Formats: sequence, C-alpha cells, structure tokens
Amino acid sequence: MKKLILITQSKGGSGKSILTYLLAEKYPQAAIFDMDDATRTTSIQLAYRSPVLATFLNSNKVIDRGLFNSFLEALTYAENELFIADLGASVSEQLPYYFSEVAEYLPSVLEELGIEIEIFAIVGGANIFTPTMSYLEELCESIRKKFPIRVYQNEYYEFSQAQNTTLDTFIRLHKLKSQSFTISRDKNESTQNRIREVLKSGQGLANASAFSRMYFISALKTIQL
Repeated sequence: MKKLILITQSKGGSGKSILTYLLAEKYPQAAIFDMDDATRTTSIQLAYRSPVLATFLNSNKVIDRGLFNSFLEALTYAENELFIADLGASVSEQLPYYFSEVAEYLPSVLEELGIEIEIFAIVGGANIFTPTMSYLEELCESIRKKFPIRVYQNEYYEFSQAQNTTLDTFIRLHKLKSQSFTISRDKNESTQNRIREVLKSGQGLANASAFSRMYFISALKTIQL
C-alpha cells in the first residue's frame, strides 16, 4: 500500500511547513507536495527536494472533488511509496467539508487503488490552542473514524496544564495517536535566526553548518511516522 500523509491545520503559522520539512528530512524517499497556494513556504524550504505544486480549490475556494480524485489516481502510477503533502491553511480549512461528503465511499476506493491516507493534524498551545483545537474537533467529526488521525503537538507554542489536559482527554476519547515536535524550545533571537537561515536556504540540512544542524537533531530523532 502506498501512503499519503496530509499535514493539516486551518490556522496559519501553526507549523505545517515545519513539520513537512522535518518529515522530508527524515524520509528522503518520500515525494513532497506543496498544496499551500498562499505562501508556498514548503516549496522554498524544501527547494532541493523539488516539491510538486498542487492546488485543489476551485473559484469558490472549495475543494474540487474531481481534481482531488484525479490526484489520488495519479499516485498509483508514481514510483514512490510515500507521499507527504502540506495542505496549507486554505485547503485544510476545506478538508472537513470534503471528508464529510466522501467519507462513506472513499476508503473502499482507496483500497482498490492501493493507497492509504493518514492525517497529521497540528495543535499548538498558548494563543493558538483554541483555533487549532476547534479545527481538530471539526476534522474528527467529519471523517467518522474512516481515516487515522495523528495529532502533532507543536511545542513551540507552549501548552498550559489546562490545555494539555483538554487535549489529552480529547485524544483518549477519540483513540488518536499523538506526538510532540519542535525544532528548538530556545526562543532566543540568535537561535531562531540560525533555524530560519537553514529553512530559507532551501538546501537541506546536509548543506547547513554543524551548529545549525544541531538544532534539528533532537526533532529528527523523535519524529516518526
């Protein structure tokens, strides 16, 4: 079975492109898709991997089911077995509506195509907790347990005890997998500048300085599919 990972969260700046970058570095055999038609951050950060640009929103900013279905069909002819897609905020926002319409029949179609979908939903703490959590709730309701969802906690946005409790309760209730990620909890400007330089270079960690790579090592060790 080929695997398609959809990295999603309707809140901009929540960490979709960062998670995509880390997964792309960890799994160099994966094909990368940039579906964020607003910023193309993933295309810049992973330029050395030549992400495929794709968008599935029609003129009404709604997911065009025909285009998305054609995309899924095309994966069956690709040589890759693993596909990682940064959906961006706009496509992410529409994803629950798409799944609510197709959740009943899409799993059987995907099985016939030999494709499995896993959804990586990002949740952050601090001031983005409420919107990111609301999106996770909406997403879970729309898929009706037809597709696996893994929650990725972006710890760059620190979680309060109450936020952790709320999220942990939700994860247990819906029997979701979860994992934390962040490149560095050090928010000093010098540290963040080094991280930004690596990301903006578009050349990958192999071409970064030893000290700059150091900030990514822990995240790459812990993050996994």
